[in-house]
Amino acid sequence: MEETDDSSQGLICPLCLKHEAKYTCPRCNTRYCSVLCYKGQKHMDCSESFYKDCFMEGLKERSTGPEEKRKIMEMLSRVENETEGLDSNSDDDPDLAERLEGLDLDNDAGAIWKCLTEKEQNEFEQMTRDGRLGQLVEVWTPWWSPQSKQLILDQDDPAVKSKFPKVKMNITDLAILLPKSKPSSGVKYTVVGALYAYCFVCRLHNGGHWDTPVESAQELLLVSDATNKNVEYNSPGEVIQSCIQRVTKSEFGKGTSPGFNVSIIEDIINVIRGPSLEKPLVYLTIALSEFLHLVQKARKIVSRGLKSGKYKGDNSLKKKLFSCEKKLDFCLSWSQRLGMSLHTLIPELVLEHSAADSDLKDVEEKRSELEEFWGGKQKPQQRKLIEEIT
Repeated sequence: MEETDDSSQGLICPLCLKHEAKYTCPRCNTRYCSVLCYKGQKHMDCSESFYKDCFMEGLKERSTGPEEKRKIMEMLSRVENETEGLDSNSDDDPDLAERLEGLDLDNDAGAIWKCLTEKEQNEFEQMTRDGRLGQLVEVWTPWWSPQSKQLILDQDDPAVKSKFPKVKMNITDLAILLPKSKPSSGVKYTVVGALYAYCFVCRLHNGGHWDTPVESAQELLLVSDATNKNVEYNSPGEVIQSCIQRVTKSEFGKGTSPGFNVSIIEDIINVIRGPSLEKPLVYLTIALSEFLHLVQKARKIVSRGLKSGKYKGDNSLKKKLFSCEKKLDFCLSWSQRLGMSLHTLIPELVLEHSAADSDLKDVEEKRSELEEFWGGKQKPQQRKLIEEIT
C-alpha cells in the first residue's frame, strides 16, 4: 500500500467513486481510498492474486511436506471456485458490454439508458446529483487560458499550431464594407456578446462543441441575440446580463450554475487581452473565426437536411445561421481595424465580474444561514396554530 504523490491529490477513487484516492496498488497501479476498496469486488482479481502470491511465497519458506502442500492447494482451489460461482449467480443480467453491443455510444443515448438495469440507472442519477460523475470527466482547458500564452507565441511550429482553431483567411477590410460611413459605437458590445456566447458554448460542451455543430450553433444563437438581431447595447454589463438571462431561461442552461455563468466573464477578458502586447488581437480573431466556422458548418448540415427531408418545417434556422454569418464576417472586419477599442472595456468587465462574484457569495452565505436555521436544505412546513373546526 503506497501513498499517492502530490499530483494525484483530489482524485476520486475509481473503485467506489466516493472518496479521495489516497493510495496506489503496487501491482496494477490502481488508485484507491481504503482497504475496503482494495479488497472489494472491482479490485478482487488483483488483490486475491497478490495475497495468493504472498501465501505461496510463505509456503515455500516453511518446512512442509508434499502432502500438506497438496491439501493447501486443494483448499485454495475450492475457495476460488466457490467465489466464482457466487459471482456468476449474483447477477442474472448479461454483461454491460454485451447489452451495449451494436449501439452507437455517441448518438443512441435513449437506447443505452434502456439497456441499463434499474440499479445502474439509480446509481448513475445519484452520481449526477452528488457531482461524482463530473469528477470522472477530464475538464477541458480552453486555448485562451493563461497556460496557452507561450504556445501562441510559438505558433509557427506545426505541432503548436494544431492546438488552436483555424483563423479565417482573407478577412475583408472594414473600409470596403463601409466605404462612406463609420461603424456604430455599439459594435464593440455586439462583439462582447458574441464572445460570451462562444466561450459559454465551448465550456458547456467541455471542448466538444464540434461534435454536434448544429446543436452548438443553435445555442450560440440563443445565448447572444446580438449576433443575429438588430439589438443595441450601451455597456458591457448590459450585454453580459442579457446573455446570462438568456442562458438561465434556456433548457440547456438549467444544468449550469450561477458561478459557471459568471466565470465566463473572465474568459472574455482573457480573449480580449490576448496572449501578449505584441499580439493583442490574436485571441479575438481566433474566437470570432471559430464561431463563424461553426455556424457555417451548421448551416451546411441544415441545408442538406432540408433537401433530404431530415429537418422538418421551414428554413428559419438556415436563415438565422446565414444572418449570423454576415454579422460575424462584419465583426471580424471590425476587429482587424478597431479591435483594440475592446481593451478600453476591460476595467468595466473586471468590475462586472467582481460585482457578480460578490453577489453570488452573498447569496451563498444567506443560503447557508437559512439552511442552518432550518436544520436542512428544505424550509420546514409551517404548522397552523389554529385549525378551523368543521
